[in-house]
Amino acid sequence: MEDGGEGSYRALCSLETLSSGKRGFFSEFSENAKRVAGREWISKVFGRLSSDEDRIRTLFTDRKTKEAVLGTLNRAELLYRGKDPAASRARRLEGFEAVAAAERQKALLLFSQAVLRAPLPGKCETVDQGLGLPLAYLARSEIFLASNEHALAMEDLSFVEEMQHLLPDALKTDLAGKKETCEKVLRANEKSLVPVAKHPTERTSENKPFPPRLTGGEHPRLSAASVLLEIEETETAGKRAIARDSIAPGDTLVVEPALAANLLPEFFGTHCHHCFSRFKAPIGCPNCSSVAFCGRKCRDAAMASYHKYECKILALLIGSGMSVLSMLALRMVTQNGPTECSKIWRALNCRLDDTWIDRESSARSDPPTKLSKSAKRRERKKKLRDSKCEGKGMMESDANGLQDGEKVDLRPYDLVMHEKRRTATDFFQRSLMAVFLLKCLQRVGFFEQSTTTTVDETPSEQEIAVASLLLKHLQLLQFNAHEVFETRLGTAHRFRGSRPVYIGVAIYPTVARFNHDCYPAVTRYFVGRCIVIRAIRSLRPGDVVAENYGPIFTKRTLDQRRRTLDGRYWFCCECTACRENWPCFETLTNEAVRVRCPTEGCPKVHQRPRGPAESIVCPECRRKVDLREPFEIVSECEQLYDRGFAAMEEERTEEALKVFFEAASKFHRVAVPPHKDTHLAEIAASACMADRGTTWRACPLL
Repeated sequence: MEDGGEGSYRALCSLETLSSGKRGFFSEFSENAKRVAGREWISKVFGRLSSDEDRIRTLFTDRKTKEAVLGTLNRAELLYRGKDPAASRARRLEGFEAVAAAERQKALLLFSQAVLRAPLPGKCETVDQGLGLPLAYLARSEIFLASNEHALAMEDLSFVEEMQHLLPDALKTDLAGKKETCEKVLRANEKSLVPVAKHPTERTSENKPFPPRLTGGEHPRLSAASVLLEIEETETAGKRAIARDSIAPGDTLVVEPALAANLLPEFFGTHCHHCFSRFKAPIGCPNCSSVAFCGRKCRDAAMASYHKYECKILALLIGSGMSVLSMLALRMVTQNGPTECSKIWRALNCRLDDTWIDRESSARSDPPTKLSKSAKRRERKKKLRDSKCEGKGMMESDANGLQDGEKVDLRPYDLVMHEKRRTATDFFQRSLMAVFLLKCLQRVGFFEQSTTTTVDETPSEQEIAVASLLLKHLQLLQFNAHEVFETRLGTAHRFRGSRPVYIGVAIYPTVARFNHDCYPAVTRYFVGRCIVIRAIRSLRPGDVVAENYGPIFTKRTLDQRRRTLDGRYWFCCECTACRENWPCFETLTNEAVRVRCPTEGCPKVHQRPRGPAESIVCPECRRKVDLREPFEIVSECEQLYDRGFAAMEEERTEEALKVFFEAASKFHRVAVPPHKDTHLAEIAASACMADRGTTWRACPLL
């Protein structure tokens, strides 16, 4: 175990990616299990286990921990926020009071709460004769009709129409009248040359943005990435993204949907649980009141996969104090289901076995076995399939532990997990979380046959496999998950006062390949759960295409950045900004700028000459070079930056971007950073590009 100083800080950071020490019962449960097991057992017994499967199995079988771990977890009960017809009725009546007081926005909120709290018709006939849900939809449709948002009103009425056979005649008449009004307006709008303002059918408060297209088209082997990129493997930096061709500022390099994503609990009441978009007319889960969706499509997708399992344990998960990364580890399992998880585990184990066999074979000097013609054909076909799937991360049948035609996505399992550097205590704590999540899955019927109900029973092989996957997820997400954000616009100005607001986490296997740089070459923003990576400066073929994991040189000192990165991501940054110890914004100026040697192929960079000299002798290429032109171009760039800032001030976003891109291309062709105006302009360009993603501005009351 690591002690003191940086080791303690790293251990604390690692624990925070698992659970919170300030709230919930998991932290106390984990500490108790550590006390019972003892430091020596964790170090000398548990610490010597070499596989995730062995770690999980040991917690279920070793006498030292079995009672403390399983005795506690077996007492955990289902906990969720169910429907409440009385609360739904109360919110609906409060909504009518708000309508009478002309508080339309408040009424909309109350009617939406009534929709989310109401059970399905017939579930509780003692309140509103079991019709709380259609009554809530009808009340909310009135608000949309009064606000001329007929598309949203029509959507609410369509839900009521599905329950029409249960409605009394008076409500059927009310429904028919509202529906006729909506249809009349919508038909008139279709024929009108100037359509009336209407709310988009996606049920968000603003039109949803669309992700941009990849510059140059999609890479044939690298999922969701542009052909301008390539992945190379290095001895010191692992796998990383590099420029395959020249990259210009503004180029779209990756547009990747989330492999799995989790919304932060504090946004359950404002954002769709499935697509992360803000909603104005939420609809609920049929069973719980904990989450909301923007519409049918998202609700049905969630109910068909993960939410049917998570529904009755969501409050338990939140109450445990687990991190959102732990919730995401569970989501990677629940969205796949038990059968798909079993396929993934078989493919992973088969791949590990093949690696072990290859190593054993290479260690021996036995001559290679002569293959038959049919075997050679099968081998060629397999290599062709593997080459097509490389980068896409798909493992197919045939010698991968899968049946004919089966495929699984193994991309996340190739990401950095730092298994060799983890302490025994770290593995023990993550294994405890994996077992807790397994217990939750058993309670909600994730497995067709759940075997473990007492301390003495051992889980089935399928349950052990799923728990082992959970443990693997808890490792890989620690270093590879991304925070998902929306851009909160300023109230008075689109950019002044705007800021990113962290609303969830997600895993993007392709973007996770990008290495860190304290002076990143790209910026990222989000369209819903989709991540967009765009270049903010020019890159040459072979240049590393790096993003930023948090600390940027302009805002944090070298020591601060390295301490944060070492504690959170377990590496010491050696980017150019760190090696040269670039100054922060407080002391950064334009005067320290350096220009590239005008001699083609010469790597030397030069500072501004002192005195009136028009030319100097380059110590690298030994040629006499004139530096006036490159420094004049830098001055031109500074003037262009001013134009870009002025356009941005006037909220002319596209014009500002065009100017920033032009200036950045010129600057990086002749000069190298640091240069204050260039960094300010690149930050401004990032804000302009993020404006094309998910944004939100608080609307005034209706």
